[in-house]
Amino acid sequence: MNAVGVLILLIIDLFVLNSNIKIMKSTIKGKAPRGFILWEGLSPLDGSPIVCIATMKSVNRKTGNMIQTFILRQDINPVAALKSGDDLSICGNCYHRGSGFGETTKPRRKRSCYVNVGQAPNKVWDAYARLVYPEYNANVHSKYFKTRKIRWGTYGDGAMLPAELVTYFNNLCISHTGYTHQWRESFAQWCKGVFMASCDGLQDYIEASAHGWKTFAVVAKKSVAFSGKQCPATVDNSQAQCITCSLCNGTKTDIFVEVHGTGASNFVAAV
Repeated sequence: MNAVGVLILLIIDLFVLNSNIKIMKSTIKGKAPRGFILWEGLSPLDGSPIVCIATMKSVNRKTGNMIQTFILRQDINPVAALKSGDDLSICGNCYHRGSGFGETTKPRRKRSCYVNVGQAPNKVWDAYARLVYPEYNANVHSKYFKTRKIRWGTYGDGAMLPAELVTYFNNLCISHTGYTHQWRESFAQWCKGVFMASCDGLQDYIEASAHGWKTFAVVAKKSVAFSGKQCPATVDNSQAQCITCSLCNGTKTDIFVEVHGTGASNFVAAV
């Protein structure tokens, strides 16, 4: 290896050391980190490297200050993954991804997901790439979770995670919410009774219900709902938030919500 290569490796080592020192100082001072790496592993769908990151502060009006979890590709910026279709590793067959990725033509169905990937997911991935987040250590960090409620899949699908990981943090936290579009997949059957089955049409709802899932349905604006009760946090003039509700824990009831967010105008109900 030439001198330039040695110098580059030395700079990288110093950067990693400096990041670790900052994390250690924050822990010693008792200051809670901004977030944690809960898990790194492979997507059960395509074997690509993915990561689950928990962030500890949220200003989301609908959810309230719940712990938010981001399931991301380790190796690809989420904006780039969205454009290339590599978000398949973390979103799976979610209807709101749209369709037609990897083809020479434009997507046959436009993306209707409510998440603006260029905002929070991109910021979290950038912090992850800069080694901002420490790896979760139960002996040191569990205290930050014990009095909190956790939201699985702020971005990404919680079914991509190991059941043991989700069970551990659900038992550690006060309560949880979570949703999955993978409810038909064999690898996601552990999610029944833990996450809501995400449904985008009447047939989805009938099928998921027949298999014992509690459902969370997205319906077109001003349309007639086909399942359950409206999400309390989306009722006009409601002060309810997910943090005070927790109906979406996979066991209680069916919920629906009108399509919302950045892709709402692209939504077409599944048939």
